[in-house]
Order: sequence, then structure tokens, then C-alpha cells
Amino acid sequence: MLRKLLRATLLMLTVASPAHAATHGPFGLGISLIDPTGISANYYHEKQKSFAAALGWGDDYLRLNLDHLWYRRDIIVIDRIPIDLYFGVGARYYQHEKRNNDDESEIGIRFPVGVAYIFRKVPIQLFGELGPALVIVDESAFIIDIAIGGRYYF
Repeated sequence: MLRKLLRATLLMLTVASPAHAATHGPFGLGISLIDPTGISANYYHEKQKSFAAALGWGDDYLRLNLDHLWYRRDIIVIDRIPIDLYFGVGARYYQHEKRNNDDESEIGIRFPVGVAYIFRKVPIQLFGELGPALVIVDESAFIIDIAIGGRYYF
């Protein structure tokens, strides 16, 4: 069922996009939802390698992810539509202000894995990601971040 829904959504978005072909630039900027919710950026420094960053904030926290990603193209194909699979390594920083005005800061190593799709006719990318992380500063912990989002490429 989920596969049929994904297939229908991708086909609708591809058909609904403008008729001109888009060649996207290397830099994408957009939003990330769930963890962190905020700004997401990606820069392709090679065809199948990129640097990604996500910045999230709220009243009492700040969150930053910096990752180096490697892409495997055409591993996942749904109705001749390739979905990119990516994996990487990076850093995670989290600062949280507690009620007693103490700050709690965490630094960790991330190992993100995700899927991404850049539309053929418009320079928009949708992505979903799991980010297992090992917190190594302030305390030891294993955390899994989950993010979905989109970026527009320039």
C-alpha cells in the first residue's frame, strides 16, 4: 500500500511540474521537519557526493547537523523513477536550556542513511532520513534522528 501511494505521489508531482527541463545547480536550500525542524542545506561537490547541514531552533534549544553524504543512484526504482539512496558520516550538536537556566550541550557522531528524489522538470528535492548518532560529549548515548524535508536547488 505504501509503495502504491509513493508511486502515485511521485507520478502526480512529475506530471504536474512545468514542461521545461530543469538543470539544477549544486546548492539546495529548504526545510527539514521532525528532528531537527528548521533549515536544511545541501551542496553537491561531486556528482555523487555532497555536504549537508540542518539547523533547528526553538525557545530553549539549538540543533546543528553537519554531514558528508555519498549517493548511490538507481538502486531503488519505482515505475522507472530512480530514488537516490544515500549514507554518510557527520557531526551533531545539541544545546538545551533547562528550567533552572543551566545549559546542556551534546556533541555526537552521526551516520545518516536516507532516500532522496530530485524532480526531472523542477529543481526540487524531497528527502527522508534516519540519523543514528553516538553522543560522546557531556554524556554517552545512542540516538536516532528522523527527518523529512525538501530543498530547492540553485
